[in-house]
Amino acid sequence: MSGPMANSTHEVIAGTRRSWSCEEKLAILAEARAAPTSVSAVARRHGLHPSLLFRWRREVEDAVGPRKPTFVPLALPGPVTAPLPGGSAAGVIEIELAGGDRVRAEGAVDSAVLRGVVEALAQR
Repeated sequence: MSGPMANSTHEVIAGTRRSWSCEEKLAILAEARAAPTSVSAVARRHGLHPSLLFRWRREVEDAVGPRKPTFVPLALPGPVTAPLPGGSAAGVIEIELAGGDRVRAEGAVDSAVLRGVVEALAQR
Protein backbone atom coordinates (compact mmCIF):
# COMPACT_ATOMS: atom_id res chain seq x y z
CA MET A 1 0.00 0.00 0.00
CA SER A 2 1.30 3.37 -0.83
CA GLY A 3 0.51 6.49 1.08
CA PRO A 4 -0.99 7.06 4.49
CA MET A 5 -4.30 5.40 5.37
CA ALA A 6 -7.12 7.78 5.86
CA ASN A 7 -9.07 7.24 9.04
CA SER A 8 -12.58 8.39 8.63
CA THR A 9 -15.06 8.50 11.46
CA HIS A 10 -18.52 7.11 10.92
CA GLU A 11 -21.32 7.87 13.27
CA VAL A 12 -24.27 5.47 13.28
CA ILE A 13 -27.47 6.50 14.95
CA ALA A 14 -30.18 3.89 15.24
CA GLY A 15 -33.49 4.76 16.76
CA THR A 16 -35.37 1.51 16.26
CA ARG A 17 -35.57 0.56 19.92
CA ARG A 18 -38.92 1.32 21.46
CA SER A 19 -39.65 1.91 25.09
CA TRP A 20 -42.85 0.83 26.76
CA SER A 21 -44.36 2.39 29.83
CA CYS A 22 -45.30 0.24 32.77
CA GLU A 23 -48.98 0.72 32.01
CA GLU A 24 -48.51 -0.36 28.38
CA LYS A 25 -46.59 -3.47 29.43
CA LEU A 26 -49.26 -4.43 31.95
CA ALA A 27 -52.04 -3.87 29.38
CA ILE A 28 -50.29 -6.08 26.81
CA LEU A 29 -49.64 -8.76 29.44
CA ALA A 30 -53.30 -8.65 30.50
CA GLU A 31 -54.33 -9.05 26.86
CA ALA A 32 -52.02 -12.04 26.46
CA ARG A 33 -53.40 -13.63 29.64
CA ALA A 34 -57.09 -13.02 28.85
CA ALA A 35 -57.15 -13.52 25.09
CA PRO A 36 -58.19 -16.87 23.66
CA THR A 37 -55.23 -16.56 21.28
CA SER A 38 -51.61 -17.45 21.97
CA VAL A 39 -48.91 -15.21 23.41
CA SER A 40 -47.26 -15.24 19.97
CA ALA A 41 -50.38 -13.81 18.33
CA VAL A 42 -50.60 -10.99 20.89
CA ALA A 43 -46.89 -10.28 20.43
CA ARG A 44 -47.28 -10.10 16.63
CA ARG A 45 -50.25 -7.76 16.99
CA HIS A 46 -48.08 -5.34 18.98
CA GLY A 47 -44.93 -5.84 16.90
CA LEU A 48 -43.05 -7.63 19.67
CA HIS A 49 -41.10 -10.83 19.95
CA PRO A 50 -42.88 -13.39 22.17
CA SER A 51 -39.80 -13.78 24.36
CA LEU A 52 -40.15 -10.14 25.36
CA LEU A 53 -43.65 -10.81 26.72
CA PHE A 54 -42.35 -13.77 28.69
CA ARG A 55 -39.56 -11.58 30.09
CA TRP A 56 -42.07 -8.91 31.10
CA ARG A 57 -44.23 -11.57 32.76
CA ARG A 58 -41.23 -12.90 34.68
CA GLU A 59 -40.29 -9.36 35.80
CA VAL A 60 -43.82 -8.75 37.10
CA GLU A 61 -43.81 -12.07 38.96
CA ASP A 62 -40.40 -11.29 40.47
CA ALA A 63 -41.63 -7.85 41.59
CA VAL A 64 -44.70 -9.36 43.27
CA GLY A 65 -42.59 -11.89 45.13
CA PRO A 66 -42.15 -15.62 45.08
CA ARG A 67 -45.27 -17.64 44.51
CA LYS A 68 -46.21 -20.48 46.78
CA PRO A 69 -45.95 -23.82 45.03
CA THR A 70 -49.21 -25.25 43.79
CA PHE A 71 -49.80 -28.86 44.64
CA VAL A 72 -51.98 -31.11 42.57
CA PRO A 73 -53.79 -33.92 44.37
CA LEU A 74 -52.59 -37.26 43.12
CA ALA A 75 -54.18 -40.62 43.73
CA LEU A 76 -51.90 -43.58 43.16
CA PRO A 77 -53.06 -47.16 42.86
CA GLY A 78 -52.39 -49.46 45.79
CA PRO A 79 -49.21 -51.50 45.97
CA VAL A 80 -48.93 -54.46 43.66
CA THR A 81 -49.19 -57.73 45.56
CA ALA A 82 -46.46 -60.28 45.22
CA PRO A 83 -47.22 -63.44 43.24
CA LEU A 84 -48.54 -66.36 45.25
CA PRO A 85 -46.54 -69.55 45.45
CA GLY A 86 -47.36 -71.66 42.44
CA GLY A 87 -47.03 -68.91 39.89
CA SER A 88 -50.48 -67.29 39.91
CA ALA A 89 -51.03 -63.82 41.33
CA ALA A 90 -53.92 -62.87 43.58
CA GLY A 91 -56.16 -60.20 42.14
CA VAL A 92 -59.39 -59.64 40.26
CA ILE A 93 -60.10 -60.76 36.72
CA GLU A 94 -63.26 -59.50 35.08
CA ILE A 95 -64.24 -60.67 31.59
CA GLU A 96 -67.23 -59.29 29.71
CA LEU A 97 -68.41 -61.38 26.79
CA ALA A 98 -70.06 -60.07 23.62
CA GLY A 99 -73.50 -61.29 24.74
CA GLY A 100 -73.34 -59.17 27.89
CA ASP A 101 -72.37 -62.01 30.25
CA ARG A 102 -69.70 -61.12 32.75
CA VAL A 103 -67.29 -63.37 34.64
CA ARG A 104 -65.49 -62.07 37.71
CA ALA A 105 -62.82 -64.11 39.47
CA GLU A 106 -61.08 -62.95 42.63
CA GLY A 107 -57.96 -64.34 44.23
CA ALA A 108 -55.88 -67.18 42.87
CA VAL A 109 -57.69 -68.73 39.90
CA ASP A 110 -56.87 -71.90 38.02
CA SER A 111 -56.55 -70.87 34.37
CA ALA A 112 -58.00 -74.16 33.08
CA VAL A 113 -61.16 -73.70 35.16
CA LEU A 114 -61.53 -70.09 34.05
CA ARG A 115 -61.08 -71.07 30.40
CA GLY A 116 -63.80 -73.73 30.80
CA VAL A 117 -66.25 -71.23 32.30
CA VAL A 118 -65.63 -68.70 29.53
CA GLU A 119 -66.05 -71.35 26.82
CA ALA A 120 -69.29 -72.59 28.40
CA LEU A 121 -70.71 -69.06 28.50
CA ALA A 122 -69.59 -68.33 24.95
CA GLN A 123 -71.47 -71.41 23.65
CA ARG A 124 -74.79 -70.34 25.19
